[in-house]
Amino acid sequence: MEDYSAKSLRPIFDQHISTQAHILADGWAGYKPLVQDYPNLKQILSEKGRNFPMLHNQIRNFKNWLRGVRSYCDPENMANYINEYFFRFNRWNHRKSILYRLIERMSEHKPTTFGQLKVAEI
Repeated sequence: MEDYSAKSLRPIFDQHISTQAHILADGWAGYKPLVQDYPNLKQILSEKGRNFPMLHNQIRNFKNWLRGVRSYCDPENMANYINEYFFRFNRWNHRKSILYRLIERMSEHKPTTFGQLKVAEI
């Protein structure tokens, strides 16, 4: 994303958000032109994070996780880091069943011999 203008935000909104969705956003000026196509977009001022405490907690948690897991962060891979963080976050409540699900999937998978593996998989 080049910047956070309405022009840059529009493709993301058009691809990922229904025009009927109820959207709560901060007071960023880039959202204002989108209100005509997204009538349920409501903007409120952030008040230095007081109006979006869960969002700011997630940002802080992500930064702490990133600092703790990665010694170097390549800006080119930032989308991958974010994906990994939310992959882990979304599975946090399923910790107790992960081993069970892994064993279940392994037992249902057809056996693979070493000769069937591709060079890239080894």
